[in-house]
Amino acid sequence: MKCLLCNHSADFFGRFQNRNYNRCTFCASVFLDTNDHPDLSKEKERYNLHQNNTANSGYLKFLSPLLDAVSKNHTPADLGLDYGSGPNPVFTNSLQRKNYQIVSYDPIYANTYTFTEKKYNYIVCCEVIEHFHNPQIEFNRLRELLASKGKLYIKTNLLLETIEFKNWWYKNDYTHTFFYTERALVYIKENFAFNDLKIHKDYIVFEA
Repeated sequence: MKCLLCNHSADFFGRFQNRNYNRCTFCASVFLDTNDHPDLSKEKERYNLHQNNTANSGYLKFLSPLLDAVSKNHTPADLGLDYGSGPNPVFTNSLQRKNYQIVSYDPIYANTYTFTEKKYNYIVCCEVIEHFHNPQIEFNRLRELLASKGKLYIKTNLLLETIEFKNWWYKNDYTHTFFYTERALVYIKENFAFNDLKIHKDYIVFEA
């Protein structure tokens, strides 16, 4: 088995909730076996249960660190992309109300958008990268979409050394297929031509 991010060898890691997981021998990421990946209909069924909307004050608080970071580092004139915006693009709508030029893309809910025309000053992936079935392909695309000095903002739960995976709540969502370590983030920086990586408390930033 090869790691779906770095292509190094991976070993069987364990079976949890009737799903098989592997662990990369290089970047230490844990990922769902491809035979256990949910299909698009199962993913949509799960996403439709999300209560991510403007009426959810908890969700707005959850988004606030990313919204603050974008507002601090970018102007309304900058071009932004909300990548994996979900059924309710709350992040996009929040910035558009402040006259920011940001658009949404989602493979299920907003998949008519094409990426061939523009480079973006910032891209936001809020609770998205853990859903990637092929992170190598996705990070190549994200890097190509960034303009020079552009920033990729990510919100996900990292798999820390202190976490006991079998008891980790984050794995229980069957649409979460790839769990990143800090070592994996360093690999992404060095191998996808990013110039900088900053790991903040509530989010991660790669700079092109």
